[in-house]
Amino acid sequence: MLTSYRIQLIIMLILGDKFSIMKNVIKNIFKGLPIILFLIFNHSISAQVIPETDEEMQAANLVKAYQAELGMTVEQASAVYKKIAEILVRENEIKTSTASPDEKKSSLIDLSKEETEYMGTILDPKQWKEYKKMKKTLQPI
Repeated sequence: MLTSYRIQLIIMLILGDKFSIMKNVIKNIFKGLPIILFLIFNHSISAQVIPETDEEMQAANLVKAYQAELGMTVEQASAVYKKIAEILVRENEIKTSTASPDEKKSSLIDLSKEETEYMGTILDPKQWKEYKKMKKTLQPI
């Protein structure tokens, strides 16, 4: 029966000095592995946004819907989420304000235009074109 020691010895005889170099490289990789795993895990958790308000939950759902069609990068999706969440808060403020119905409608239209224009700075032209089509059904004024 071959023990790990015998296998090591056979590999060392076959590879010579290359074996000790490989062994050291593997040791160094395993020494740095906990740090690498920590960084990956930490980044994964910080990249996930946990919605706390109704607006944030609604924004997360909208981003999921847009993502299904637009194929955004993580950076794009994050920026879109932040903007939509901000717009939804402002939209709520307008709807609950004491302004007249016509003023509210005008403000909501302006806000929607602002959002659409901003998305043009985040998305590539093809994505932006598709976003504008989707927005009519996902986020009607």
